[in-house]
Amino acid sequence: MVNKTHCLLFWLSMLASAGSANAQLPDDPRDLSGVWMNDNTLDERLKRLGIPRLDPNAPAPPAQALSPADILTPEYLRIYEQEQERLARLAVGTQSCGWVGMPRIMTYPYPFEILHSPGRITLIYEAESQVRRVFMDRDEHLPFDELDPSYNGDSIGWWEDNTLVIDTIGFNTLTTVGRGLPHSDQMHIIERWTWADEDTMNVELTIDDPLAFQEPITQSIEYSKRPTWRIREYHCLENNRDAPDESGERSGGLAN
Repeated sequence: MVNKTHCLLFWLSMLASAGSANAQLPDDPRDLSGVWMNDNTLDERLKRLGIPRLDPNAPAPPAQALSPADILTPEYLRIYEQEQERLARLAVGTQSCGWVGMPRIMTYPYPFEILHSPGRITLIYEAESQVRRVFMDRDEHLPFDELDPSYNGDSIGWWEDNTLVIDTIGFNTLTTVGRGLPHSDQMHIIERWTWADEDTMNVELTIDDPLAFQEPITQSIEYSKRPTWRIREYHCLENNRDAPDESGERSGGLAN
């Protein structure tokens, strides 16, 4: 039996270190506007270490502590295994250009921009130009007959002191939560956005789905503000900066 709340370490993220209690916060800690980047991606970690992605001495991704059988309910373990069998029949290198949706968009190796407007916080992701809208001017989700299942769900938010809390439901079942793990339309995600320092934000996600997961999944991701960056237009079938070149090597999606 797994613990009541276990930590699923996705391939593209690591547990973010907690900020110091004495960390310097921005002048307005409720202003999240600007461009942010996931600091936990493979490329960002290798850049901090000064190691090229294809260096044979590059550290291996962290091992997964739990197997799908430890995480999924029996019904959704069967769904996972059937999908793995389907994927195994595809040609090597075949990938889908479908949206990854929540929560995987939060772990992607591309930046996103946050915009504030009255009653709303908007997140614009470079990957596939996806957009999340967090409604700050309502305290309930849309009624069931208006809640069309979507990739990123219906998000409402509020402040607890200087922590932004985002509550999201209303997902379709066309995405996974990482490592190919399926979820149901009952998935419920709570995010807590907390400053580590004036340029660094820690986001803790709690992903609950009683139909698909034996226990809630928690994940912590660290982001840093990139004031000189801009969001570019990107679609995986056009201007693919991670496409293999003639030698088969990939750029990793890094900007020059």
